[in-house]
Amino acid sequence: MSKVKIYTWADKAPEFLYKQYETIKKFVKDDDWEFIVFNNVPAPKLDRQEKIKKICKELGVKCLDVRFRTFVSGAAQICAWGIHWAYHRFFRWEKDTIHVIFDSDMFFIKDFNFNEFLGDNHICALHQRRGDIEYLWNGIVIMRGGELPDKKYFDYRLGDINGERTDVGGRLYYWMKRNPDLKIRYMMHTGHLDVSKSAMLPEKVRDGYKPEYRFQFIENVVLHYRAGSNWDKKSKDFVDTKKAYFNELLDELLYNEGQINEAPELYSCKE
Repeated sequence: MSKVKIYTWADKAPEFLYKQYETIKKFVKDDDWEFIVFNNVPAPKLDRQEKIKKICKELGVKCLDVRFRTFVSGAAQICAWGIHWAYHRFFRWEKDTIHVIFDSDMFFIKDFNFNEFLGDNHICALHQRRGDIEYLWNGIVIMRGGELPDKKYFDYRLGDINGERTDVGGRLYYWMKRNPDLKIRYMMHTGHLDVSKSAMLPEKVRDGYKPEYRFQFIENVVLHYRAGSNWDKKSKDFVDTKKAYFNELLDELLYNEGQINEAPELYSCKE
């Protein structure tokens, strides 16, 4: 069995680290795993950088500063650079290691074994598409980074490709084209929970859900808050209300034996 390293990139919502680490400890079932936080705050936001370091010290987890080679601005660009830098600085050199990219607003709600899920695939992730450009979403990625083919072409940055404006990970299109025999396991997910899917939620907390929260379930084991950095510029009242409901939902699933109603017809693996 391979060692598992679970990485998250913390920036605008470092308070998520507490609950995220708690769910990792509770539900990750690999024998040998480690949780590592990349401090993805670009200069000059020193107060936020220090807050992340303080939380990591409190939790007893490793915290590494992302090195920004040049000035990077914009949420997507900062996110993309952090992943791209980490892969080429660390992941690609480590053998017999499963590397997990795990968004800072994702939380486990059921037992999960990364070794079993990855199996003999090269990589597991959610399918992403912009027009005819297909690539892998960055929210959750499972791979043996040191054993991927054509590692120097592995690029999680974004850009304009054949006239399509891609999001984080768009440049993986070129790597995937170079390696048509890649064994990719596309992960099943609900998309965002609208009215038609909210019946999946535990009955006790279902009535409080609003479709504009846009939560997401992945493989029935991960709950995704979505827009944890508030990149979509919601009001403070909205964010506070959303976080309060999310905490209520997560507590129901973690401590009160609440169950999601698994509905396979609401899941898809490719857009």
